Amino acid sequence: MSELISKASSSFTDDIPFQALIENITDAVIFADIKGNVIYANHQARSICGLDKSDLFDCSVFSLFPQSQVPNITQQFELAVKQEPGKTTEIRFGIDHAWFKLTIFPVAAGVVGFSFHDFSMKRRLQIISQSQRDAMRLALSGATLEDVLTVLVNAVEKVTDFQAVSGISLVSEDGLSLISAAAPSMPEETRRYFKNITIDELTPLGKCCQTRDVVNIHINAQTDSSDFSLSTQALGLQSFWCRPILSAESRTVLGTFCLFHRERFTPLPDDIDVINALSKTAAIIIERNNENRARRVAESALLENIESFNKQRRLYETALSNTPDLLYIFDLEGHFTYANDALLQMWGLSWDEAIGKTCLELGYEPWHADMHMQEIRQVIETKQPIRSDVPFTGTHGRRIYDYIFVPVIGEDGNVEAIAGSTRDVTERKHAEEMAKRAESRRRLALEASHSFGIWDWDIKQNLFTADERLGELFNLSSDEAENGVAIEVPKQYIHPDDLAACEAAICESINNRTLFDEEYRILQKDGTVRWASFRGRVIYNSSGEPERFPGVGVDTTRERNAIDALQEADRRKDEFLATLAHELRNPLAPIRNALEILQSDDYSQNQKSEAFGRVERQVTQMIRLVDDLMDVSRITRGKIRIHRKPVNLCEILDTAIETIQPLIDEKQHTLLVEKVAEPVWVNGDLIRLSQIFSNIINNAAKYTPPGGNIEVCISTCDGKVTIAVKDNGEGIPAGKLKSVFDMFTQVDGALERSQGGLGIGLTLVKKLTELHDGTVNVQSDGVDKGTTFIVTLPVLSKVPKLASKPEKAHDVVDATAEKLNVLIADDNQDAAITMGWILEAKGCQVQVVEDGPSALKAVASFTPDLVLLDIGMPGMNGYELCTALRQNRALADAVFVAQTGWGQPSHIQRSKEAGFDHHLVKPLDLSDLEPIVAEAWRAKRKQ
Repeated sequence: MSELISKASSSFTDDIPFQALIENITDAVIFADIKGNVIYANHQARSICGLDKSDLFDCSVFSLFPQSQVPNITQQFELAVKQEPGKTTEIRFGIDHAWFKLTIFPVAAGVVGFSFHDFSMKRRLQIISQSQRDAMRLALSGATLEDVLTVLVNAVEKVTDFQAVSGISLVSEDGLSLISAAAPSMPEETRRYFKNITIDELTPLGKCCQTRDVVNIHINAQTDSSDFSLSTQALGLQSFWCRPILSAESRTVLGTFCLFHRERFTPLPDDIDVINALSKTAAIIIERNNENRARRVAESALLENIESFNKQRRLYETALSNTPDLLYIFDLEGHFTYANDALLQMWGLSWDEAIGKTCLELGYEPWHADMHMQEIRQVIETKQPIRSDVPFTGTHGRRIYDYIFVPVIGEDGNVEAIAGSTRDVTERKHAEEMAKRAESRRRLALEASHSFGIWDWDIKQNLFTADERLGELFNLSSDEAENGVAIEVPKQYIHPDDLAACEAAICESINNRTLFDEEYRILQKDGTVRWASFRGRVIYNSSGEPERFPGVGVDTTRERNAIDALQEADRRKDEFLATLAHELRNPLAPIRNALEILQSDDYSQNQKSEAFGRVERQVTQMIRLVDDLMDVSRITRGKIRIHRKPVNLCEILDTAIETIQPLIDEKQHTLLVEKVAEPVWVNGDLIRLSQIFSNIINNAAKYTPPGGNIEVCISTCDGKVTIAVKDNGEGIPAGKLKSVFDMFTQVDGALERSQGGLGIGLTLVKKLTELHDGTVNVQSDGVDKGTTFIVTLPVLSKVPKLASKPEKAHDVVDATAEKLNVLIADDNQDAAITMGWILEAKGCQVQVVEDGPSALKAVASFTPDLVLLDIGMPGMNGYELCTALRQNRALADAVFVAQTGWGQPSHIQRSKEAGFDHHLVKPLDLSDLEPIVAEAWRAKRKQ
């Protein structure tokens, strides 16, 4: 028997062709006899294991692998000796500690083969990709920063086969210390040291931040007895490696990413690559967290500033609007940038009608307007005020005004504006006329001073009086406000929820001689509610008894509405971001499935062709979603565009199910879709309608236990089609049925079993259904009794004729003719090169460059007939490059095409002005490009 084994061994080791074959394959191969002695190892195996040829025959194959793996390897070896197949094992070994897939197999009688290949790169990429996705998902869902960063830390420890302890520390807000942010595997004794570390060169972490460079030390080699060294040595940690986390934009230090190892070694380059990649992800997440925190602080400060500004504005407007003088401000070109209410009234104009115009534009006589312009120039040149008087006919008639122009000097010492004050100095002949005009100005000033008013309560006589503005606020007539009413009359209009607090404040002011300062709601006769702020102080007689209670009041409804509008805008912004994330995520599932099919040899050509179609449909959907982003102002106002056309209901459901199919397959649900005898057509948006049903079916799949049933039933009646999606899942409590369509609603008790979600899917379903003139309802008999969603849509009365798909334009290239020269300039080389391949396949000769200077250099030796230019190239943009190329006479007949992500009318107009013949929006559609290629061919043939 031993002779047979020896002969079998020799047949492999002495066979020169065999050795040549084995030596040149990419896998490492080792042959051993039945005792486990190495009888042959190819070059790759010797390199991985660090063996020389002379070492082979004294070596046991089991000594090449980690001792912890030897029992498993021995078991697989014994199966191979028995000529039985074994299993592939993932193992980390070799001089580089790389990951390999190891297969042990029978070769011949008495000979066992060991084949292994390196899959470290794939494993690292999988870990990086998965951890980045998980971290980003947690960040978007509102998880704490520690939970998000812990995902990245765990990924690093996984890459090192859990032989290392990792952690992330962040720079404090004052920038003087490091604070531990995530270190799940680090013992509390060591983590206590990282809670607050001063940034200096006395500690490894501080040195890493200060030098902005990698720090690598062997802990047992340190001679100091710091807390860092003692705590880490006590835990058996011997090596420390740390790198700074840098901001992607400013390159400032955000924190550190550190790694402790149980052995004395320097991290492998592969491990360092993983940490570097995850550090960039951590930087993005940390900066986003910092931005969110800063935004919250800014919003809080903004609210405080608004309130402070409103108070200041009330004070200034009260002062400015109650002065008889006309106050205003000019810019350096003589345009009014401010005018107080008295001046606007004198002009007879509103703020919008007056501001931004010159004196001449406001109707001043030409000589008058020209005089003021000369005076403004004089003030700017001399930096000295100027004063004069002038007659002017305004709303008060022909009057004489005294005015002064004063320069406003900026920090740089130059005049930045001109402030003016004008006073009516006309001698009033009649006292009554003077009194009337004074009263008119006072009344107008009070009315225009942000709803400012005065009130007085005669406590002894219980008589409440107010000016006209406050009288209207309390629903009093002019006579009632002027002559007075009992205090109980205005009190009856105070909101019931505010009345008790208001009366208590009045009593406190009277009894304790304190200032009355309250804001409350006032009911109007038309059913509306207004907010007002009141301040007053009680006046006492010589005996100390309360006599009068005067004060002022301001209608603050506008400020309250402004605050509510700000909060509503913030809510709508959050709703928009959630909607965006939800809509962009749905098409990714079928795209990923299609890519898997296209990359595999296990599928037929028909299946791959169908996969191409699916990718095209989903990419088209994502392009439509990106188009919505180009009109953000419309979306934030709740105006999502709907592109209606006749759509087959089966196509809608197929598109929706295609998106959700991976989740259904994963949970092993049975999905039954009722077949319809004849096509059902609706007038709607295919993408939005598909979104309705993908959300409903997705909801059914998420909240139905594995192996459940989902049914889609279709029925038509009275010009409407009803689609019912029924599942036998968790159901909905009766108390939750009315709120399931509300934004951010989640059913209690189901979150821990769901696939996650932002709670907006059903809100989108309701809004999109209503936009299609339909309705959606939900039915459930309770918990664990399933749920049915019912969508009703109007059916098209006339069945549309199926339009034949337009045939693609025939290639206009003559294979025997001269080639069409095409120049492509785009800094996105992936896009440019692939477009070049497409055009070359159509018979064109293509040259690709990545910037403007390269394009100018290329045309010196290459004369293109068709020029495709990207607009957003760095340095010289596409507009500038087109202008420069147009000056080349050799390109007089060339066709120039702008290709860009910007497609607004202003961008198209600018392209025309720069000399472009066509403007195409990325991603380019070949059906749009082919006619342009044909045009270029026609132009070339005319030459």
